[in-house]
Amino acid sequence: MLNLVGLWTSFGTIALPALLAQATYADPEISTTQIVLSIIAYIVGAFFCQKIYEKLGVENAWFAWIPILNIYVNFVAGDEENPVLWTILALVPCINIIAIVKLIIAWVKICNKLEKSPWLILLWLIPLIGFAIFGYLLAFA
Repeated sequence: MLNLVGLWTSFGTIALPALLAQATYADPEISTTQIVLSIIAYIVGAFFCQKIYEKLGVENAWFAWIPILNIYVNFVAGDEENPVLWTILALVPCINIIAIVKLIIAWVKICNKLEKSPWLILLWLIPLIGFAIFGYLLAFA
């Protein structure tokens, strides 16, 4: 008699990791269009964040343009305790999940400080333009 549960369990423990490891990233084929769109998205996001931080009166709002410092200034704008610690933890794998939750909480506080609804954060779920709409509404509306 064939034991299907035992067969599936042995397949899952032996073959499944081997199947998952088949992906290769040697030639990612990133097009020029993707690079240009990524740069434009970064510039738009950094611009909106800088305007939001200036609106809040955050010192060094220009940190929004620098990759790791933008996390730090976001925690500062959201009045989180120990922004340096949370910035470092945002860079540590697995622990960064907690830091992302704290980052969302910081954005909720930023929305409240600007007298906007924290439900605007749900705009992030709209692909490609959600964060741009969110940034525009907080920075200029």
